Amino acid sequence: MKTALLILLAVAICFTVYAASDSRNGVWTAELNTDGSALQLTLFRGNHESERGLGRGMNNVMGFELSLGSLTGLTSADIKSTAANVQFAMSRPAGKISFEGRFSDGNGAGNFKFAPSEAFVREMATLGYTPFKDDELLMFATTDFTPQTVRDLRALGYQPTQKEIIEAAIFRIDANAIREFTRLGYPNLTFRELVNFRVGNVNAAFVTGMRELGYTDISAHKLANLAILGVTPAYVHELRAAGLKDLSAHEAEQLRIGDITPAKITEYKRLGYTLSSHELSEFGIQGVTPKTIEELNAMGYGHLTAHQLVEMRIFGVTPDYIRKVEASGYKGVPVEKLIKLRMSGADELMTGGK
Repeated sequence: MKTALLILLAVAICFTVYAASDSRNGVWTAELNTDGSALQLTLFRGNHESERGLGRGMNNVMGFELSLGSLTGLTSADIKSTAANVQFAMSRPAGKISFEGRFSDGNGAGNFKFAPSEAFVREMATLGYTPFKDDELLMFATTDFTPQTVRDLRALGYQPTQKEIIEAAIFRIDANAIREFTRLGYPNLTFRELVNFRVGNVNAAFVTGMRELGYTDISAHKLANLAILGVTPAYVHELRAAGLKDLSAHEAEQLRIGDITPAKITEYKRLGYTLSSHELSEFGIQGVTPKTIEELNAMGYGHLTAHQLVEMRIFGVTPDYIRKVEASGYKGVPVEKLIKLRMSGADELMTGGK
């Protein structure tokens, strides 16, 4: 209840802040993480520049984690108190964020003010990056981005554009990350590949896990795609346990795109379909669900082949479509004829365009 009240308070304050249209002021909410070492903070800003089409801009809501040690003026006792009024701050190279508000049982809300660092702006300008909007500077502060990161990237052969600098901050792309990817066997990544690795959360555990499964010769582009889609070592293990052995990386990718899970494989088998990885992928991508098969069985269309089920979905011969045909007086039409009727458009005459 207290958490809900704090959020409602934040929303109420937020409307006032938005009305002021001041991108340096806003509202914050916070929640203590499970081990009590950090806050999950969300900032709601009053700037609508990107909505007004004034060029590049960040989202009006920013979420990030801050260790308690990086904040001044706030104690663990304040956060866990049943009711504590607080004032605290976070100082970073890009600027200072000052917070005031209230905490109750690990949850908090209130107002914040952001003061950009003129020294940071000047130093970035000497590196060729100017101007920055307030929301971008706020993002640099929340991610603890420094001009030294730019120098480090250049020393490694990268020449990031202003847009790429913002991406580097958001996705924590720095010299340490690049060296780690090199150690894992992926040197000389393009900047876009670096971003995709970060988006997919490619790390040592992911790379090692995939190699242990036999995926030892995957390009950076392919590895990032697999990670972004959610083809993790755990997912491949689940598929193997469900009976799909020796899957190629492409087959695992297609199964993930089709949202094929061990539970669905079990359901298909229950309905009489022991499918290959290719057939499972087609079922998933085309939307041949266990529920669809059950509906067709109930309508008298049992014992269809996997190929027939896929074709029916491709051409829109769904249970609803069959019911429309039956309502027009045509019952028990074979699947092949239903597909031909759908392809030819003759069904429009039969159903009166319904």
